Amino acid sequence: MRRIRFYLPQPFQAGEVIRLDKAQAHYALNVLRLKNQHPIELFDGQGQQAIGTLIVTGRRSADVCVEALENCDRESPLHTILLQGISKGDRMDYTLQKAVELGITEIQPLFTQRCDVKLDDNKQQKRVQHWQGVIQSACEQSGRNVLPTLHAPQTLEAYWATHPSLNGLVLHPEAEHSFKTLPDSLAQTPIHLLIGPEGGLTEDEVEVAQTHGLTATRLGPRILRTETAAPTILAALQARWGDF
Repeated sequence: MRRIRFYLPQPFQAGEVIRLDKAQAHYALNVLRLKNQHPIELFDGQGQQAIGTLIVTGRRSADVCVEALENCDRESPLHTILLQGISKGDRMDYTLQKAVELGITEIQPLFTQRCDVKLDDNKQQKRVQHWQGVIQSACEQSGRNVLPTLHAPQTLEAYWATHPSLNGLVLHPEAEHSFKTLPDSLAQTPIHLLIGPEGGLTEDEVEVAQTHGLTATRLGPRILRTETAAPTILAALQARWGDF
């Protein structure tokens, strides 16, 4: 019987009973229609995992009885940091979801010159909360026990001001270098991946990125959408230097 996973940011102890929140209980009881004693897997986002069983306490409420802690490391050996130009709606959600599934370590949303998304402080806070939910759900689905770090959105210019020298790639469809020509030394330090929004990065942004240490790289002869680029380069990195 397949275990269902839930994210609960707290320590676990064998024998304790933990209450699921309303959304989790609704998902378990009304969406998945789980029955009493169904196997459950919990993770705290910091690397800890526990197994237990579902205890149905009402029509809309449920607990989990923790049976044992498990040592299960599913994190990628690569430290990858996605510098993602903010795209609209589902495209950004898709990018984050697939990046998590493919082992991303950190995510830095960026406002770039061609970014069409405008967020005031209130909207930005709500968007970040939504993105955090996408990341948590992707961890539940993919079996990861460590939540990737989601940084607060900022402009690309502000990011350069605090990160003068980086190791990694800036994706550009007309770059001289292709992925297969990259040196193995790229994988020895955190790998930063700069990807533009729907309209891509400007030539100036690509040039500035190169002055900060990123290598302009193309992914074949075809132009990829922004939501396709991140999963593609992460999959390529995992295949060459990671755990694929």
